Amino acid sequence: MTVPFFSDKLRVHTLLQSEQQECGLACLAMIANAHGHNVDLPYMRSLHQINRGGMSLAELYHLSSQFGLTARGLGVQNIDEMSGLQLPSILHWEGRHYVVLEAIRRDKFIIHDPAVGRRVFRRDDFAKHFSGVAMEFQSNREFEKITSKGDELTLWKIIRSTTGYKQIFWKVFVLSVALGVLALSTPILLQISLDFVLPQADVDLLGILTIGLLTLLLLEGIGVWLRDTIILRSSIGMQLQFSRAVVSHGFRLPLSYFEARHAGDFVTRLSSVDNVKAFASEGLIRSFAEAGVSVLSVALMFYYSTDMTFMVLATLALAIGVRTLFMQRTREATTESLNAKGEEVGVLLDGLNRMPSLKAHNLSDRFERRWFDKLARYAGRDFVSRRVQIDTQLAVHLLVVMGTIVTLYAGVAAVLQSQMTIGMLYAFFALRSSFFQMADTFTTNLMHLTVISSHVRRLEDVIQHQPEVPAKTAVIRKAIRRTVDVRDLSISFGQDERPVILKANFSINVEKNERIAIVGESGSGKSSILKVIASVSPATSGGVFIDGQPLMNFGLAEYRNNIGAVFAEDALFAATIAENVSLFDPEVSRERIETALAMVGLEREIEALPQGLATLVSQNSSLLSTGQRRRLLAARIICRRPRLMLFDEITANLDRQTEIELLEALCKTPGAKIFVTHSDRLLSYVDRAYSIEKGVLTPLDLVGSGLAPTSLMSL
Repeated sequence: MTVPFFSDKLRVHTLLQSEQQECGLACLAMIANAHGHNVDLPYMRSLHQINRGGMSLAELYHLSSQFGLTARGLGVQNIDEMSGLQLPSILHWEGRHYVVLEAIRRDKFIIHDPAVGRRVFRRDDFAKHFSGVAMEFQSNREFEKITSKGDELTLWKIIRSTTGYKQIFWKVFVLSVALGVLALSTPILLQISLDFVLPQADVDLLGILTIGLLTLLLLEGIGVWLRDTIILRSSIGMQLQFSRAVVSHGFRLPLSYFEARHAGDFVTRLSSVDNVKAFASEGLIRSFAEAGVSVLSVALMFYYSTDMTFMVLATLALAIGVRTLFMQRTREATTESLNAKGEEVGVLLDGLNRMPSLKAHNLSDRFERRWFDKLARYAGRDFVSRRVQIDTQLAVHLLVVMGTIVTLYAGVAAVLQSQMTIGMLYAFFALRSSFFQMADTFTTNLMHLTVISSHVRRLEDVIQHQPEVPAKTAVIRKAIRRTVDVRDLSISFGQDERPVILKANFSINVEKNERIAIVGESGSGKSSILKVIASVSPATSGGVFIDGQPLMNFGLAEYRNNIGAVFAEDALFAATIAENVSLFDPEVSRERIETALAMVGLEREIEALPQGLATLVSQNSSLLSTGQRRRLLAARIICRRPRLMLFDEITANLDRQTEIELLEALCKTPGAKIFVTHSDRLLSYVDRAYSIEKGVLTPLDLVGSGLAPTSLMSL
């Protein structure tokens, strides 16, 4: 191994990832912060768009230069060589993950894992996980410090953004305080009964106390019912409000966000909404209320016995200390459990979406075992998470038991020495029990904040991600008047990969309903061009111009109102045929839907179904063939009546005659059209054509090849 760089020891602070694929970003952010920067994951995402494959070492190397860091990759064959590494360093972990090595102390390796947090490994365990590749960094001391933190998503920001939360807070807070005060009154009444009613046999006083106790208990019951009703309504309202905000924001994120993640991961993030709203609507408010009532209960305990009250407070301090010791383990176990759940749901959704393939290849049992492995991993992580909480409760319980014995001994001794009455001793322990219950709820909720922070971080990746179009952006209804131009368009995937498309240029005349085709072999970049024109994928350079102005100046939402697209991977929604064709637009008439179906030759076939247009279908439905589903997607575009239609392999899975009928129907439909295909047969139906070879887009001579659109002169 070469001689390491020299630098002072640097302190690493753990930064937890929100996505399985962004461990590299999180590790590099930890390294950058250790060298004096102050950046977070949202900032890192703005520098580098992650994909499902995560980050390569080459990408880490190039991105590190943004922070004035010089990186060097090293292969480590012997663990003893680790002592020569410039720390902190990034390690390749388990063949699919990145972690940060902060320090080596004797045979202990201190690791910051962005998936779970800080961990300490002994030599043998470390060797099992380390993949043998490390990357060390040297800082340019003259590089300007980068600070991006300060806009992180927090529980308090979520609460402040919730409409009506302030009113709910004060209602629940006042009721909780009132209930706490009522609960403190009961021990006092019982003390009076023991110290005055029994010795004096005062029946009249007993009657008054009985009525008073009955009144207090009734008021307490009504108060609990009223508080729980308010909490129930507010929690449902918060769930509806916050869930809709998260999903609405998610649907406005760019396509690249979803291409880099599994759908199951997004679904599991919504479950974090339940945990956040439950804590915000109940746990947080009751914690504040019970903290205030507990102060009053401590004052009453001091009234009965100063020494015994200090014993109670000492027991509470020890219990809080024990919970603090377990807090880090609880947070790490919860984070691991959430990540494992996302993987399990993702695998399950994959299986459900690929059921025909599983059946055809007899893979059901094999895939079930694959899913069960993920489920078992989640169950194991969840077990650890819950076990840590149980262990914490046991440790706290043992402390409270020891404190109870010591306090009871002191109380009985005080009674024997006539320093307290039996009623006072009973009231003190009743107050002590109530105090510990409130204090336990308060401290548990405070510690639960660490768990809630894990859920908030999972939501942060969705909420903090920049949407394509802001929610309240006004959309002006305007139409493409003349042309859509593609200028100097280049497309590449990954920072180090060769561009798929190089400087593509062409124009389509929308005003004259021009038809053009783009042909090329599979993987040549045809679909990538179409997605850029459809505004769902970004270009590496160049772009799309509408009537001479850049797409973003024209307006993204306005442009999309002018286009209709069928992509190669498009599928039907799990809805009725009418909803699939109308795209859930209630203003689209039945006649318009039937006309679109007739143009693609599906009118009679749909009428033959048991419920006609109301028939429920999905992409995996056996009611429609693959060719029928493709024609139904075409009918969706015809029904939309856009100015520009984009079709990717629209004639796939169609026989020759059906293909001709569909193409002739599409050509009769008003609107410019761009066809992407690998088949030459479609060239007879377009005005111009281009081919893609090795990333270069070149015009085709349709007249010279005998493929001029003469067959459409009569259309």
